[in-house]
Amino acid sequence: MAKRKGIIILFALLMMFLAACSGGNTSSNPGTDTQSDTSSDTETNKSDDQSGASVELRVAWWGGQARHDMMNALFDKFEEKFPHITVVREFGTENQFVEKVTTQAAGGNAPDVVQTSSFFLNDFVARNIHMELDALVDSGDIDLSDFIVHDVDGGKVDSKLYMISLGHNITGIIHNTEMFNKAGVPLPQNGWTWDEYIQTLKDLQKSLGSEAWASEDEGGTYRGLDMFLMQRGKSMFNGNQLGFEKQDLIDWYSIWDELRKAGVVPPASIQAEEGDKPQEQSMLARGRVAMVSKSSNQLKIFQKAMKDELRIVSYPTDPNGKKVFPLIVPGMGISPNSKHPKEAAQLINFIVNDEEAAKIFRGEHGPQASKKMQAVIYDSLSEPEKLEYAFVDEMMPFTMPYPAMPGGSTSVQKLVLTENEAIAFGIKSIEQAVDDFFSQAEQILNR
Repeated sequence: MAKRKGIIILFALLMMFLAACSGGNTSSNPGTDTQSDTSSDTETNKSDDQSGASVELRVAWWGGQARHDMMNALFDKFEEKFPHITVVREFGTENQFVEKVTTQAAGGNAPDVVQTSSFFLNDFVARNIHMELDALVDSGDIDLSDFIVHDVDGGKVDSKLYMISLGHNITGIIHNTEMFNKAGVPLPQNGWTWDEYIQTLKDLQKSLGSEAWASEDEGGTYRGLDMFLMQRGKSMFNGNQLGFEKQDLIDWYSIWDELRKAGVVPPASIQAEEGDKPQEQSMLARGRVAMVSKSSNQLKIFQKAMKDELRIVSYPTDPNGKKVFPLIVPGMGISPNSKHPKEAAQLINFIVNDEEAAKIFRGEHGPQASKKMQAVIYDSLSEPEKLEYAFVDEMMPFTMPYPAMPGGSTSVQKLVLTENEAIAFGIKSIEQAVDDFFSQAEQILNR
């Protein structure tokens, strides 16, 4: 009996040895095979494959820590609902984001899904960062049936859709009411003029001392310059060329040079060091400035980072000019080089049309494009969010679609900041900075 049992054991061992030597698919480590198959699927799976094979999507956005936390929670929920899709996350501050994405795109390595906005859309399309999305809407992969029309139109270039709106907002002046009250300066009101704005800065500064300022130095903000130009009936761009004259830019830089010399904005060294920090670390959040011009949706983000009450009013206007404010539409687009456009569309559609997503996203970029999603969260809005929504509603009659920006516009926008810093540091006169701006901008636009 023992002899027979030994024969059976030897036979079993022989069969195992032959199987191991045969070069077949049998493996003593099933986990290794699973990882290998997953890797292969990730490389070869096409977006029209509905088998549920593993897919990896790279997604890029900009913002401060509060937004990053919210976006991570949003993508965690997406992965929970669609476990075969993994979201690889890339983010930074706005300036860092734009430079990184344009560099990645130049190397053919743009993320699958890229955040964009009215400021970057045309340039991103020209740089092949965004693909046309009309076919994905027609197929039902992305549902825009409940979208507000200006949110849909805000995502178009030459009548073709390249961006899906995440909401809409308007640039205004976010201000610290406690600093105004301590200074005994009346709070600003919508519709205030440039003269009133400048006088308010000077009145505030009298009580702020030497380590705080009435405003950041905003001579380098292209969106501020653009609104300044619109009040003159012009715009930063006219087709593929600049849409204004040298005297306009001289006038703009002169305003901020006067304010710099009056000591109501930070000196060049401090502005350059602290001007691009996330909201949580900004000069406004740390009580070092009383006012900044920002998109209305950022009111709630700044408010979370500080105890003093914040409010928002319109950007200053020219009483003899046009009272107009461009409507900013942030959104998301899909790279033409993405291997998974349908899954990318599925992700975007989740963000803009899913009720659970809406409760996490909470109108991060302003009132959502979907009226249904607005209704989902409206009753739970915080006081800063209600202030933001009320501001947008009040200003809507004075808005216009953001003017189209040509390819290369992001590089020209950066020049506004570069030349303002050269003036602030005393490297160039205003006239020399303006001459250099026009020379470099025209070279960029004529490439």
